[in-house]
Amino acid sequence: MTIAELISSSKYPKKAILEKLVCHVLHINKESLFTDIDRTIEEKDLDWIDVAYTASTIDKKPLEYILWYVEFTWIRFEVSPKTLIPRPETEYMIQAINEYIQQHNSTQRNVLDVWTWCWVLWLSVYYHNQNNISNVLLSELDPDTLLVAKKNSSTLFSNDKNINFVVSSLLQDIQVKAFLTQEHVILVANLPYIPEELFENNTDITVRKREPKMAFVWWDDGCDLYRDMFNQLLESQTTPTMFLEMMTWQVDVLRKEYPQFIYEEVKTFHFNIRILKVIVK
Repeated sequence: MTIAELISSSKYPKKAILEKLVCHVLHINKESLFTDIDRTIEEKDLDWIDVAYTASTIDKKPLEYILWYVEFTWIRFEVSPKTLIPRPETEYMIQAINEYIQQHNSTQRNVLDVWTWCWVLWLSVYYHNQNNISNVLLSELDPDTLLVAKKNSSTLFSNDKNINFVVSSLLQDIQVKAFLTQEHVILVANLPYIPEELFENNTDITVRKREPKMAFVWWDDGCDLYRDMFNQLLESQTTPTMFLEMMTWQVDVLRKEYPQFIYEEVKTFHFNIRILKVIVK
């Protein structure tokens, strides 16, 4: 079967998914689908495409978990069912951090990514600002998720000694505490902040069934992880510049509970999600 015959087949009505699968298995870009339309696809590749198409369209498995990668901010990242699939709002966070670094480009920054379910944050920031970043520390509670981040780091920044990894519960590890004592630290955190009830009643069923719930949900009002991190930070008496993501009403809750910080809303995604720059007064 040729590419043209496969793409035109009525067996596969969702053409966007089919095209991505064909490009992946044949190691070609989308343009080649139309310039090499007479190329023959081997039987084993047709079988893989058929299985993968069914998994995506019938079983509702995210395409990223089928391909084992995602294209994000013009960079290819490896993913697994242990990792969160990057969301559009994450690009807003990256944009905010990039703008901040570029506005302060005379100073070398140190970037700490806390609980990196969205490990694309620090990788993307470092990728676009290597000349202005001295050190990167990636912390994660789950060792398997951290392993995926290490693989992505190795692919993009082979043997870069400025990048380090640590298993830590927020800021508790001694390596994280030491990192925070440096000057010009940017702390990036996209912690789970969706309340349990809101997640169960308003989230797409594919997300609930397929992606790690712990990456999204943190019980009750969703603020407890931020409370824990703020308490740890105040105890450490360090003063990083933080970039955080949360819901609008959660910003109001934390403002009242933690007046020791200054909260600046720097980006808005959707009507209910805010990207914040937070500093100690």
